Amino acid sequence: MTISQIIHSLLVSDEQLVSLVGYTPKNKRISAMIPNNREDYPYIVFEISPYEAGEVDTYRCDIRIVSKNVVEMEKIAKRVIDLLHFRAKDKPFTVNDVAIYYAKHIGGGVLYVDDLNVYEQLLIFHIKVKEMI
Repeated sequence: MTISQIIHSLLVSDEQLVSLVGYTPKNKRISAMIPNNREDYPYIVFEISPYEAGEVDTYRCDIRIVSKNVVEMEKIAKRVIDLLHFRAKDKPFTVNDVAIYYAKHIGGGVLYVDDLNVYEQLLIFHIKVKEMI
């Protein structure tokens, strides 16, 4: 299982986030890289990039929340931060033999896209993982 698949699984397995976004198996509003429907709001897209390789790998995870409603966007962002900002001592877990040591919210920002009349919030995380062999 790739780190992208792990993050997707973590996001879609949270009932509160799924409810906030309106994600269903048919209406997939949480996806990697490209939204399934750019005109169906709100939605979440995320991108994973290798940041540092070693015994424990570090990835940068950019999560973009797009919504027509700024309050809705902020609620979704808070839930994503609650899910992904942790240290292993607080909430360690393993997904398909990949241990996630920590995920840290390191920044982001909010943008209003005038042409589309939508808000975009970027959340940036560093995630440390190790494949258990």
